[in-house]
Amino acid sequence: MALAAASGPGQPTALWPASAVLAQAPAQVPAAPNPAAPDSAAADTQVQALVSRVEAAAAEVRRRGEEAFATFRRRGAPWFEGESYIVVLGSDGRSVVYPPDLRGEGLNYKEFQDLGGKPFGRQILAVAESPSGRGWVHYQWRRPIAGDRRPVWKATYVERVTAPSGRTYLVLSGLYELPMVKAFVVDAVESAAALLQREGRGAFEALRDPLGPFFYQDTYVFVLDRNGTLLLNPAFPALEGRSLLSWPDPAERAIAAASLKAVLRDGSTWTTYSWPRPSASKLPERKTTYLRRVVAPGGEVLIVGSGLYAGG
Repeated sequence: MALAAASGPGQPTALWPASAVLAQAPAQVPAAPNPAAPDSAAADTQVQALVSRVEAAAAEVRRRGEEAFATFRRRGAPWFEGESYIVVLGSDGRSVVYPPDLRGEGLNYKEFQDLGGKPFGRQILAVAESPSGRGWVHYQWRRPIAGDRRPVWKATYVERVTAPSGRTYLVLSGLYELPMVKAFVVDAVESAAALLQREGRGAFEALRDPLGPFFYQDTYVFVLDRNGTLLLNPAFPALEGRSLLSWPDPAERAIAAASLKAVLRDGSTWTTYSWPRPSASKLPERKTTYLRRVVAPGGEVLIVGSGLYAGG
């Protein structure tokens, strides 16, 4: 049996049939060590601080332009402390500020891949070229510590900015070994929703790509139709084509119906249920998922979702 868990205020409790996937071998995803799960409130604070830091640096470039770059390079200054530093790229992807090693300035991020082959440089540029000009990119990298060769997940926040000179720059900074937080989940779902709005089911190939922007740690996106049929689940593809409203347990059907009703009515909702990780044990774990309604080309209504596990 799947396990039920109560949602927060205004969020329907969801009970999804984790039992349906327990015997199924999960799809392959890029391997990387999962970080230990710190207090979620502390992780949220770190994420918010990083976003504020990038926004403040972008404001400096917007106000002072290229004069701000020397300040970003200065070790011990507010912009460069320990593993935390500001990177600035040109609109073509070439680095103009790289404080850990000035020899890295002038390199073109456009061709950079992470240690698992993910083309994160192109993904940074894609975020910067999006309508909002800001967002998250996740990839595997090594800490800038001598002797530490471990590949770990790094979450980088990117913001596009125009300097007084008229030049466009990308300001970014990242944190190592962060657990999943709700901000990452919302960013993934909103990015997937924008892609589905433009391309409809034609976006499925990109959403399935294990080296694409929607796969990191134990995160992936899935897509339902408005009737609850699972159209896309790259981590558990054997479930595709099944309807959440056709599970044998009537309680599961009722709760799935309530979640679908909420997202179709309100446009988005959070829900909590039990589900196995795609890269670990097949036993179900508590998972909190964000669902978003999308109207694709031709008027088709889709629901896209992604979630995070209680253990990070």
